[in-house]
Amino acid sequence: MSQERFWVLVAKKIAKEANEQELIELNKQLHDHPEWQFAIQNLENIWQIQSPNQSNEADDAFMLHLNKLADHKSFDLTEVDAIMMAPKPFIPKWAYYAAASLIFIIGLTYFITRETAPKAIAKSQPESNEISTRLGSKSQVKLPDGSIVWLNSGSKLVYPKEFGKTMREVSLTGEGYFDVVKNKDVPFIINTKSIRIKVLGTIFNVKAYPEDKQTETSLIKGRIEVTIKNRPDDKIILSPNEKLIVENAFVEIAKKQKLTEVLPAVSINKLKFITPDSTVAENQWVENKLVFRDETFEELALMMERWYNVKIEIQTASLKSTRMNGNFEKETVDQAIEALKLIIPFKTIQKGNTIIIYQ
Repeated sequence: MSQERFWVLVAKKIAKEANEQELIELNKQLHDHPEWQFAIQNLENIWQIQSPNQSNEADDAFMLHLNKLADHKSFDLTEVDAIMMAPKPFIPKWAYYAAASLIFIIGLTYFITRETAPKAIAKSQPESNEISTRLGSKSQVKLPDGSIVWLNSGSKLVYPKEFGKTMREVSLTGEGYFDVVKNKDVPFIINTKSIRIKVLGTIFNVKAYPEDKQTETSLIKGRIEVTIKNRPDDKIILSPNEKLIVENAFVEIAKKQKLTEVLPAVSINKLKFITPDSTVAENQWVENKLVFRDETFEELALMMERWYNVKIEIQTASLKSTRMNGNFEKETVDQAIEALKLIIPFKTIQKGNTIIIYQ
């Protein structure tokens, strides 16, 4: 609804000419814009003032509003002055108050528009699309340029609605597997909390859960350029079958201590292939397989929480650091827990959606 329509409804309400549907429409607008309630209250107070005993008092009331508005350059009162200087026919007293109220409405509209201008500017920013996956689920997204993104459990992808025309930039929270359409004129940019990835056309996996100790980028095919957020001058080029690991915990410590000279730990490793099909663990979740290689029990528990949408608490400190290898595909969470007991003995207690592990 336009602001003009809003004031029309206000005028009808004050004049007691608004029908039921119009009052409902006005109440909805007041619910969406509570800051306008004050303006309406002032208008109603003006409208309810009793008529003056003489027409000169009405003239004075009208001119008072004109003089107040004359202080604001946004109003040109030249034409109003000409009208006031012309011979005046008889006008009922209520008409002066109606005119004064109208001028007051225009003034309030001006001030409200001025005060809400920053909000209007904020809304004019490019709108975004957001794709989220809940814990225990995965989804596939086809972007407007034809690129395909698989989102793992508890992940979120945000991209502008104008994506693909003059820019291709997305934000990722969680884990995503990207198959990017090649376009040398419009690079594909991925932003996470700690890294920025620039590609032309390639296949790779990004794991950037904010609660994880590490952010990982695994390149399957093509080439990508990675920039660490707090060291923008250093650009790292990854080749196929390489994994970049950034220590998130190190970044947070440096931030809290305000030690800008301290840089996060970064390492580049070769991807390890899984025999006999020569696949890599980093992208097996796309095939609905939870593969873990040399993961601590604490890290695996976090992976399982997302995979099965449960809460896992490890109460024995020595269990947290135990490293494990394996994979789950069709197993339920109970079957997975029983399989892990074959690797290292432990006990469990289940309370609702929480699995407590101890020795």
